[in-house]
Amino acid sequence: MPVQCATCPFRNDVDEEHKSVMVPTMEMCISPGGASRICHSTGRDNTFHKRTGKKEMICRGARNFQLQFLAAIGFLEAPTDAAWLKKCRELGIQPDQGKLR
Repeated sequence: MPVQCATCPFRNDVDEEHKSVMVPTMEMCISPGGASRICHSTGRDNTFHKRTGKKEMICRGARNFQLQFLAAIGFLEAPTDAAWLKKCRELGIQPDQGKLR
């Protein structure tokens, strides 16, 4: 997602139900073998929606957290999408979101 959705668990102004998935999402994002989180406002069969009618996209709040973590441990030079793409190119891997190109 280019920006956090209105109910992103990583926003300060969301209800407790949405906020409740933030810590498990953070753990998933940085654990060995972890993965990027799909935004609950996109795709289907996710935590809050059976079907959104929108193409799956990575959660912006989770991605920002991931980028900050990867920069803090020195894997990325900065906590940005551009730094992530640069690292992907250096490693010869395909980033999982074509929208970031």
